[in-house]
Amino acid sequence: MVGLGLALACAGLFALAVVGVRMVRSTGLEDVEEFRQPVHSGRQRGFSAMIDSLGDRLLGVTMRAYGAARLRRLEELIRRAGRPDGLTLMVYVRRQGALVFVGVVLLLLFSVVGLMVVGVIALVVMALWMPVWLRSVSRSRTTRIDAELPDFLDVLGVTVSAGLSFRQAVERVCEVSEGPLAEEMTTVLREMSLGVSRRQAFVALRERVRSDAVASFVTALLQAEELGVPLADALVNISGDARREHAEYVRQAMARAQPKASLVITLTIVPGAIVLIGATVVLSNQGILHGLF
Repeated sequence: MVGLGLALACAGLFALAVVGVRMVRSTGLEDVEEFRQPVHSGRQRGFSAMIDSLGDRLLGVTMRAYGAARLRRLEELIRRAGRPDGLTLMVYVRRQGALVFVGVVLLLLFSVVGLMVVGVIALVVMALWMPVWLRSVSRSRTTRIDAELPDFLDVLGVTVSAGLSFRQAVERVCEVSEGPLAEEMTTVLREMSLGVSRRQAFVALRERVRSDAVASFVTALLQAEELGVPLADALVNISGDARREHAEYVRQAMARAQPKASLVITLTIVPGAIVLIGATVVLSNQGILHGLF
């Protein structure tokens, strides 16, 4: 009981210290005004509401800890992940700061009761929760884009061959397509409608997606435009290259998955088979074994 009270007292003192430091210092948002967005709208309940409320109070400290350069890189990563669940930079920073604070409190609590290792594990889990989730979503989205690119280019090539201009063809294909690739191409069309050149819009697409297949597509498209190659023929060739690259990626993924499958079989099926065989031998020879023991 005394240990629990001491742990709660330590957590309370730590929280008061953090709030006090935040109150006597500036908010830390002066150098990153371009990142300021509405924090959130609507009502939330449960754990998310508690985390958001705590993150609001730690927002200044968290922003200073990130710094402007890291915030810009984080904004690029969020945009590359497709802003899952409407995620914004401020929401991410707010929740990341709150989770790290909760991890520190758990570390203090477990340290007081003599479970330092458990506390460190809790802190690591809380600190890595949001970054690992965001990078996982970004990788999954990039994989989907690579898989959708060949079919998208096939349909785009057919549409261009039907007589539509490149921009009209992209608009038509995006209207009937779904998925992250259609979203990115729609963004390209919006940029072009605002006066951005086709080259600049597709270069921005290449930098935003960070996919080898998309990079090859953009490079080939720009080269075809510079050399005067007919757009329909260029799209057919690019589609074939993208399909071959995706097939090679799938083969490599299967090759990497084979050792993992073998490891799972070794650690699960083989021990179970050994136990089954051993039990069968023991049961079939229980009379002999009973005489020996």
